[in-house]
Amino acid sequence: MNILDAILKRRSIRKFTQQPIESEDLKELVLCASRAAYPANLQPLKFAIVTEETEREQLFACTKWAGYLVDGSPKEGERPTAYIVMLGDSSIKANSDFQVETGAAGTTILLAAMEKGLAGCWLGALSRDGIRELLALPENLHVTDVIALGYPAQHSVPVEMEDGNVKYYKDETGTIHVPKRPLDEILYEK
Repeated sequence: MNILDAILKRRSIRKFTQQPIESEDLKELVLCASRAAYPANLQPLKFAIVTEETEREQLFACTKWAGYLVDGSPKEGERPTAYIVMLGDSSIKANSDFQVETGAAGTTILLAAMEKGLAGCWLGALSRDGIRELLALPENLHVTDVIALGYPAQHSVPVEMEDGNVKYYKDETGTIHVPKRPLDEILYEK
């Protein structure tokens, strides 16, 4: 798959097979994230990989999924088999605003995951305090976002947005349809 195809086809997936992801593949995703573009090249992110079953269950309890879908949260047997927790290190970047860095790293992780046949979902609705406790984080590390990963057990497609409606939905086959604004609406031309 080339990069353009990966960018255009990548969608958030919320249901996964229970096939484990190889540790080396997860480490390679983190390596890819470390090569993302960072402002001033500070590289203030750290990454925690969570694969152990009990820790995955505890981390899952700290997340919220798919607010627009009635049944959007993965059930037992559909949940991610790994998580990558993105952590901002305030000893490297003092202002604790890591949005640009997590944007670059998270996107890189999700695109690299596609290359490996994996799917993911970027999670920002989190109990950060719960994750902090689970990971026993030192004071300088701050939970920013979580990338849930696994082999996909669901399909998602982009569709053209109608009447400004951003709500994604499932069809009768379980495919998720994600409205996207058309190019002529987002391209500014004077």
